Amino acid sequence: MTIKSLKLLTVSYLLIPNLIFILTWLNPLWATLGFVVSVYSFYSFIIETNKSNEDFSALRVNRIEPSTLLYLALFTLILGIVFSLGNFGLGQSYDYYKHNTIVKELIEKPFPVVYENETRYGILKEPAILGYYMAYYLPTAIICKFVGFGASNILLYLWGAIGIFISFSWLYFLSPKNINIVLIFILFLLGATLFKPYLYAHYLLKNIVSLPMIQYFIWPSGISFNLINVHYSPQHHIVTTVGVFFVYYESFIRKDNRFVLFFVSLLLMWSFLGAFSVGIIAGFLVLFRKFSKFFSITNILGGGIITFIMASYFLAHFQDNRFSGFIWTFADISGYLYQKPLVSILALIGYCIFEIGIYLFFMFKLFSSRSSYQNKLILLLFCAAYFIISPLYRIGFNNDLAMRLISTIKILIFILLIGAYSEMLKSKMSVKFLKIYMAFTILLGIFSSMTTLKWEKVPSIAESPNINKADIPEEIFLQYFAKKNSFFGNYLMREVKTED
Repeated sequence: MTIKSLKLLTVSYLLIPNLIFILTWLNPLWATLGFVVSVYSFYSFIIETNKSNEDFSALRVNRIEPSTLLYLALFTLILGIVFSLGNFGLGQSYDYYKHNTIVKELIEKPFPVVYENETRYGILKEPAILGYYMAYYLPTAIICKFVGFGASNILLYLWGAIGIFISFSWLYFLSPKNINIVLIFILFLLGATLFKPYLYAHYLLKNIVSLPMIQYFIWPSGISFNLINVHYSPQHHIVTTVGVFFVYYESFIRKDNRFVLFFVSLLLMWSFLGAFSVGIIAGFLVLFRKFSKFFSITNILGGGIITFIMASYFLAHFQDNRFSGFIWTFADISGYLYQKPLVSILALIGYCIFEIGIYLFFMFKLFSSRSSYQNKLILLLFCAAYFIISPLYRIGFNNDLAMRLISTIKILIFILLIGAYSEMLKSKMSVKFLKIYMAFTILLGIFSSMTTLKWEKVPSIAESPNINKADIPEEIFLQYFAKKNSFFGNYLMREVKTED
């Protein structure tokens, strides 16, 4: 497999669920418009990719040999079984109570999925639609509408495994030749290398810093390392890894921004917050390249229209306090910050130092030593600023946004780190401390995994309850729904009648 083949496979994989959504949820006008610009943009991407000159100097190999692809596939399939993507193996995470229920709704109900009479908790009080990022579920759902529930678990397993395979294929290509690939995979899975704040917060600081402080500054990043993402939310792992890898290679390495907005728009239906965080990185790189090649027809029409459709859909979501509000909304944390600001600031600084600070020091030392590293130095400074600011989102947006922001930037830092480590080995710089610290993070990652990963006996897709019959806590219940009487529902969505 060449890097061109991987790029085409990546965009194809991301595009398929978007096309399903566009053709089955939108009214004829918007379905036609969305389909035409999507197909045109993808066709343009295929033509330009086949003509393009790839930067092989930035890649581990020119092509991945069939034997290596087989090992990657086996590794992916085993990882999928360990984390029970298809509900067989050791058991699934509790997030699959939600995942499997959504898949069941998508299989049983006509598209778009509408709830006319859902009044639980006294919250909706109006017609609603299923409002969730559904790309991970849609291919399984559309097939099972024709073949039944029997194939649903295996299809969800295979679809997730393909995405994870793509992410590790990108990692293989972008890994330096002089670093053992097994070491890179281990570091990547155990937290994109980095010190585990989950352990740091809950085991080392529990008697020093109050729980609210820990929750609002440190905990979101602690649950975002890659083993956790595969186990709890494969779609987030796929978006953050594939998204960062693609944008980094195309915009930073190849200096080609012709398809970057189109690409990011395809991520929205996979993970809106993940796409938002990848979009920040893409936006910086476009700005860094002074908008070179950015204003293409594909970006303006394909990326613009798909982004408009998906943004309209997600903006119709019923808002709750997990996604809105500022510091004064949360009395527990705001009061603590005002009462003990010094402790809070020191904890935040300590978190940043132990999470990425040591790696940033070594990378800064290398990248500032030569003018040829100037571009990487600028990107490193962006990563540092992004990472330091990201925990503050925890104050106003609670867990989800901070978690997606931090997990994404950690992947970009990881790419820079393995490149810097490779250069340090070539230049005979001392890496003894860095090796010790990497070994330390692996041990902490293993221990953190043992305390964080949870395997449960979750009902299969066929056995899962329907949303309107499930005993769902209010906080989770709100995640499912968007308003039918919204801009999306009134002007973009296809009309459908249901008994619900």
